[in-house]
Amino acid sequence: MTKTEKRLDKAIRVALTQACEQAKEQVHEFSWLTHTADLKKLPQSLRVSCYCKELPITAEQTQLITSLIIKELSAVELAVNPKAIAFLKE
Repeated sequence: MTKTEKRLDKAIRVALTQACEQAKEQVHEFSWLTHTADLKKLPQSLRVSCYCKELPITAEQTQLITSLIIKELSAVELAVNPKAIAFLKE
């Protein structure tokens, strides 16, 4: 992994951690998230999995979590497709 890839990986993890913490504060059912990505093929390879205590969650909650993730990743200059964000039950 190159230095640039390491920096990008760290920036993605920090951005998603921020989104996760905000989502936990605002959506009671939300638990945690994780991601996978091929750093050489960003942003199209980025996939985010959000885990909730109960499913289904409301459309408003889904939209809120999705917008938090998109907002935080845009600070890293990554545009993520909302279809790349999955909601799963713990």
